[in-house]
Amino acid sequence: MIDIRSALVATAFLGLTMGAVVPASAQTEDCDTMIGQINELLKTAELTDQEKEQVYQLRDQGMAEGTRAGGDCTSPLQEALQILQQ
Repeated sequence: MIDIRSALVATAFLGLTMGAVVPASAQTEDCDTMIGQINELLKTAELTDQEKEQVYQLRDQGMAEGTRAGGDCTSPLQEALQILQQ
């Protein structure tokens, strides 16, 4: 027979675990989408060499943050997109 307390603890643990996994994969998808947008905009954007270098650095920083546990890719990628969309 299953102990109710054990079942509740297991359910709570599963909920916490799944809650941590889903946002991480959603964030990864956001990172990938933003990187794709940056790469497409770089093909046609009219930027100075300095702006282009800054966009590349921000894109690379976002890519690195996206692969780091707990990293936030969105801040540098949003900044890169803002430069490209001026």
